[in-house]
Amino acid sequence: MVTIKQIAQEVGISSSTVSIVLGGKAAERKISTATQEKIFAAAARLGYQPNMAARSLRGGSGANELVVAMFWAQDFRASMMFRFWDGLRAEIEKTARPVRLVIYPYVNDHLKESEALTSGANCHAAIICNASYADLQFLEDTQLPIPVVLYNRVCNGYCSVNVDDLKMGALAARAFADQGCRTAAVLTSSPVFEGMENRMHGFRLEGEQHGLTILANRYCENSIRGGYEAVSHRLRHEWKQQLPDAVFCGSSAIAHGALRAFCEAGYIDEKLPRLIAVGNGPEESDAFSIPSLSVVYLPMEDMARECIQLVLGQLDGRIATAESRLLPIEYVPRESCGPLTEYAAQ
Repeated sequence: MVTIKQIAQEVGISSSTVSIVLGGKAAERKISTATQEKIFAAAARLGYQPNMAARSLRGGSGANELVVAMFWAQDFRASMMFRFWDGLRAEIEKTARPVRLVIYPYVNDHLKESEALTSGANCHAAIICNASYADLQFLEDTQLPIPVVLYNRVCNGYCSVNVDDLKMGALAARAFADQGCRTAAVLTSSPVFEGMENRMHGFRLEGEQHGLTILANRYCENSIRGGYEAVSHRLRHEWKQQLPDAVFCGSSAIAHGALRAFCEAGYIDEKLPRLIAVGNGPEESDAFSIPSLSVVYLPMEDMARECIQLVLGQLDGRIATAESRLLPIEYVPRESCGPLTEYAAQ
């Protein structure tokens, strides 16, 4: 099936412009006659057949409504979706045109099986979250019929919104060093995308520069239970004689489980190792845990806002080429680990 993206490549213009012309909106968007003729000629030459299901999205009482699909992986990150969703809703409330969000759960490595994405029949654009290595390869090899924005991933030809994952790990290592820690353990889940590996790599590189001895990574289920069971096991074995000074957790959930295990074993107050997590859970849960959890904060809501901005920019023709946005991150000190020095925070 010939797609709008293929026609755009044939003519050398943006997919959103092709979509506007083929959707009958060229006059109101003031697209030149010459451009329209090029698009229609290319569509005829390539044998383009309009998607009637997609056209129905633009008809009837909801003719002005945009349908944006949010693809979210069905795994340990399901609980994180609400922060991202809140960011999307907050940004959509600022837009003049009505936008309807639709959630499409998918299984990692199987994004290619989503007909809604490959056909473009049920939505005008998509935001893809939590794509695996295999999913990214599928996206790079495929010409999709609708504009797509990637959350926290990078792929050739696609707009994306990201953070500096190396810096996330580095900030945690600096904070531990500032607290006088000499040994640090890493507690995380098996990496499912490059960013997870980069966080741990950044932690190790920065830690070594500050004289931290970094113990081997320990892997667990990415959940509160996973963190609890992992720490409980290590307290009975390799940490029985000597605790690390600090523990860097790959997620807020793992850290909350770790705190529970330390507490049950009697490691509280001064006895508790310094602890920092990648702050990808609800901020309130981190702020009101006992002790409150220090995090390198993942700005999920802000990233969601940027994603929807990129979607709307592609649909109305303001963004014609793949654009990547890198958002700033920050270390949020709480009771589980103190602040950075002014020098280290820079």
